[in-house]
Amino acid sequence: MILEVIQYTDPYCTWCWGSEPVMRHIEAVFGDQVSFGFVLGGLVPDVSKFSDPLNNIGGPDFARQVAAHWEEASKRHGMPVDASVWLDMKDEFKSTWPASVAFKAAEMQDTVEGGASGDETPGRERSHRYMRRLREAAAAEHRFIHRREVQEELALEVGLDLERFRRDLDSGAAEAAFHQDLDECYNKHVTGFPSFQITSRSGEEIMFFGFQPFPKFVELFERLAGRELEKHEVKGGDDNIVEFIRRQGKVAWREVSEVFSMPKSSVIELLSRLEAEDRITTQKAGNGWFYLSN
Repeated sequence: MILEVIQYTDPYCTWCWGSEPVMRHIEAVFGDQVSFGFVLGGLVPDVSKFSDPLNNIGGPDFARQVAAHWEEASKRHGMPVDASVWLDMKDEFKSTWPASVAFKAAEMQDTVEGGASGDETPGRERSHRYMRRLREAAAAEHRFIHRREVQEELALEVGLDLERFRRDLDSGAAEAAFHQDLDECYNKHVTGFPSFQITSRSGEEIMFFGFQPFPKFVELFERLAGRELEKHEVKGGDDNIVEFIRRQGKVAWREVSEVFSMPKSSVIELLSRLEAEDRITTQKAGNGWFYLSN
C-alpha cells in the first residue's frame, strides 16, 4: 500500500453514493497500491433539529426536501435513487446515526488471516461490502436502514457473523466506536460529506472536501506519491465488463461508464445487449437500474 484514502461519510449521503463510481475507478487503475477506509460523520443527529440552508433542508418538510435533493443530485452524479423512501419513512425516521453505528459493528469484524505465520492483519473487505449494501439499500432499494431488522438482513447478505454483529450493537461497543469517529470529524473540522483524507506511507496528508472527479484524485495521488504509483490500463470489452459486474455484485450504468471511460449511450447499449445474451440481469433501482452478472 502506497496511499490510503479515508472517506468521511454517512450511509445516507447522496453525494457519497455519487462518489462510488470514482472509488471503483481508483480501484481499477491503482489496485492494492491504494487502500480505503471510512470515518462516520453522523450527517443527521436529530431530524427535528437538522438544518442545511445550502440545500434548503430543515424543518417540518424535511422528508420532501431531502427527496427533492436526492432527485436533483441523481441528475448530476448519475447514480440511481429512490427518493420516495423519504416520504414513506418520514413518520419514523429520526436520525442517520443508527445506520452509522451498524456500520461500526460491521467494521469490528474486519480481521482476516494473512501471512505465512498465520498472523492476523487488518482487512476491510467485510465492512466495505456492508457500507456498499447500506448505500444501495438506502439510496435505491427503498429499504429503511435505520431499522435494526434491515441492518441485520444486510449483515447476513454480506457474510457477517450475525451473533457478533448483534453483540457489538447491544453492548454499546459499536456506538462507542462511532463516537470516536465523530470526535475525529470534529478534530479534522469535517462538517460536510463526502470529505477525503489522502495519506502517503511517509505520513504526509492532504484533506479536501466535497464530491471530486477521478482526475482530482490522480492529481493529489501524484503530488503525494510521485512516480511510485503504477497506473493499470483498464481494458473494455464484454468479458471485462461482465467480470467487473460479477466482482462488484451489482453496479449502475454510471459505474461502468466511469471505470471504462464510455459514454452513457454506449454503456446502456452494451448492457442491454449483455442482458439479451443472458450474461447479466437487471434489477429496478428507483429512477434507474442495477446490473448483476448471471
